Amino acid sequence: MITRRHFLMSSAASLATAKKGRAAARRKILIVLIDGFGPEYVHKSDMPNLKRLSREGAFKIGLDVIPSVTNVNNTSLVTGSFPKDHGVTTNYYYDPKTKKGTEMESADFVLKPTIFERAHAAGLRTALVTSKDKVRTLCGRGADIQVSAEMPDQKYIGLIGKQENMYSPQVNYWSLRAARHILKNESVDLMYLSTTDYMMHTYAAEEAPSLEHLHTLDKLLGDIMDDHPGLELYLTADHGMNRKDKGIDAARILKAQSISAVAIATVRDKHVVHHQNMGGSCYVYLDRKADLPRAVELLKATPGVTEIYEGAEAARLFQLYPSRVGDLLLLAAKDTVFGNLEQPLSGVKVRSHGSRFEQEVPLLVYGRKVDIESYKYNLDLTRKLSLE
Repeated sequence: MITRRHFLMSSAASLATAKKGRAAARRKILIVLIDGFGPEYVHKSDMPNLKRLSREGAFKIGLDVIPSVTNVNNTSLVTGSFPKDHGVTTNYYYDPKTKKGTEMESADFVLKPTIFERAHAAGLRTALVTSKDKVRTLCGRGADIQVSAEMPDQKYIGLIGKQENMYSPQVNYWSLRAARHILKNESVDLMYLSTTDYMMHTYAAEEAPSLEHLHTLDKLLGDIMDDHPGLELYLTADHGMNRKDKGIDAARILKAQSISAVAIATVRDKHVVHHQNMGGSCYVYLDRKADLPRAVELLKATPGVTEIYEGAEAARLFQLYPSRVGDLLLLAAKDTVFGNLEQPLSGVKVRSHGSRFEQEVPLLVYGRKVDIESYKYNLDLTRKLSLE
């Protein structure tokens, strides 16, 4: 005979078992953006953990978002959306009305909810760990824990180690060690981890310092995966990297023909040592809109300019936020960058990004069954990620 007491005890036991089962099944998600990690770095580097994860999970080479720069693509991944929705179209925002510009590093520029805000609504605890502090200030809205290796607080210096030089591989090692500590000790369900690309700006994939850097990152990532056998990993990059030896100053080219304009490389930010503010795409802002046809004609005739689009066409083609692009968007050849130079056309020596030629990036999903062939862009990793 089942008494009321036995029924209540049985029900309580069943409820406890159900709760225990749900707790055991609670997901742990790690989203990793390796800055500047183009296909040649994937293929040429000694990264046994990444290669194993790629074999056992789902892997392909996909695309980033144009302009292929850090702020645009970190924001696309963090919001799971294109710039036409989230609003970040460059590293450096110029207002043609005020004729003033600023680094696009504030969350005020981000018009869509972040993955941290989405996760919070689903009852998840989140963290952002980044080597570049600008990724924290731009993309960190809603994250319960926010840590940057560039500007670490004393708590994490005490736990992880001293602050490292931004222009060294050690700053990325610090970030991965911090990520490992937080995932093990701070009850985080979802983490976004983003590195910096100083090493890619400085060394080609086959050079010894690059090989050592990525082998070490691979070991640190392997340590994290070993800590959490059920961890879901979503890994990609914001852009690739190429050597550039030709430079174009679009404003000087136009000025020589009496057209007044401001030209700003989309890569421009505070990390000048990385790229000298020279990149493979730029926005041109004309003082007089009537000069547009002649400006297009002059720039089309410039060696190294491979594509030129009026602002509205650029916004439509690359899914950009229309009011935050220039009158023109220029894209360069693989060996060419735009920047502020002493001559209209100059020889340069820099490794940089921003064009279509740095658009290919890896897409890796491990620990979750997905149809990887349906993923085209890096942002698809989060756009298709259900947090329920």
